[in-house]
Amino acid sequence: MRNVVLLCLDSVRKDTFDAYARRLDRRIELSYEQCRAASSWSAPSYASMLTGDLAHDHGVCTHDKRVSSIDPSETFLAREAFEGHEAIGVSTNAFAGSAFGFDRFFDRFADVTESNRYPDALDPASLTAESDASGPSAYLEFLREAVRHDRPLESLANGAVGFLDTVSADAPVPKLFDDGARAVIKESKRSITTSREPLFLFTTFMEAHTPLQHIRGFDRSLHSASNGFTTYERSVWELMEATDDHESFLETRRELYDATVDYLDRTITPFLAWLETNTALETTVVITADHGENQGYPCEEGHVRHKSSLSEGLLHVPLAVVNPPDGYPEIEDGYVSHLELGDLLAAFAREEVVDLTRDRVVAEHVGMSAGPEPPERREYWDRLMRAAYEDGRKVVWDSLGNARAYGLDPARPCWQRRVEDDASVPPWAEEYFDEDAASAKRRLAEDGESEDAVDAAVQDRLEKLGYA
Repeated sequence: MRNVVLLCLDSVRKDTFDAYARRLDRRIELSYEQCRAASSWSAPSYASMLTGDLAHDHGVCTHDKRVSSIDPSETFLAREAFEGHEAIGVSTNAFAGSAFGFDRFFDRFADVTESNRYPDALDPASLTAESDASGPSAYLEFLREAVRHDRPLESLANGAVGFLDTVSADAPVPKLFDDGARAVIKESKRSITTSREPLFLFTTFMEAHTPLQHIRGFDRSLHSASNGFTTYERSVWELMEATDDHESFLETRRELYDATVDYLDRTITPFLAWLETNTALETTVVITADHGENQGYPCEEGHVRHKSSLSEGLLHVPLAVVNPPDGYPEIEDGYVSHLELGDLLAAFAREEVVDLTRDRVVAEHVGMSAGPEPPERREYWDRLMRAAYEDGRKVVWDSLGNARAYGLDPARPCWQRRVEDDASVPPWAEEYFDEDAASAKRRLAEDGESEDAVDAAVQDRLEKLGYA
């Protein structure tokens, strides 16, 4: 038995990871070069990682973002390989957090946000959401509650850091704090040192997710953004409506994105060394992303962020391993899907070798993902989409009857070229789905009509991320 650690870098695409995660690259001993995410945004992607099922099966999608429909016995953590492992979760992603029921799958779970970097202490955002006080009265109420808390100093630190983070985000100075990466690592270390082994650790890092701006700690040589620049200035719909009109903005956005991955590389790499010296059992670390990010490139057909798309920028993600059991090659070139991620993690826990490569893989998303409504063509943006890969060719079809084919190049990660506008869906691909795209879309939309009620603190967090 060995410990298994899963580090999920939200929104990090394969090509940028290869270019800017150079320190991690020196530690990586196994890389799956052709890994594809099972979906194109967080909620369905994490559900697919847990269950090995596509979105139409597990039901987590735009229309129902909670994981309440998934029984813990249906996840890879319930497998025999993880019996005896203490399951720990530390997450900055709201959709992979307790607000949407994700904590149910773990023995211990901590949510980290910009105002809650010490998860066992008082969260000022949650307190404010539950209180009728405002202005100076709200601050006084927080101070009173903080000093009464079991962890008064950490509670006060949460308040101070949250306040300074908010102020610096809107000021013409570098934003003072990251989006939780250092806090996630700190909490992960604390959880590991107070847990029994073997253990499984799941973490998420949100730094590469929008909004992007210069943060203290970024390498200034990697981007040209001013201290006042933020990607929050322009909505996803504004950018996609006329991508060519925003090329300068998009180029600065891409530079900031590169700097973010470089920052994650520098922040996470020392944690790998810490794990080596602070765990009694052998520890295997798996690094991946829930999905990538569209950057408005021509090959992405002008798409930005992760809306209504199954582009290679979204689906081609890193899957890299540090300290795998003996018997694995350094490079795997065949297709691998996140649908098989549970098999890989279970094999590592058992210290076994498993071949995850497949000749064919598929992916799916249902609806446009969380976020603001489009100004027009809602049915189009909210459609269900499916993708099937085989022999360097990808076919993407949707619930509106469209089907396009793309040519891929294994030497060019995250790249695609449209080769056919009226493509045929391969018969083998249909076998992965027990109902057609239009029927699945109707069913999931009808089943998930109720609103996802979250508290004001979570709602504020989602709004900052562009999800509301």
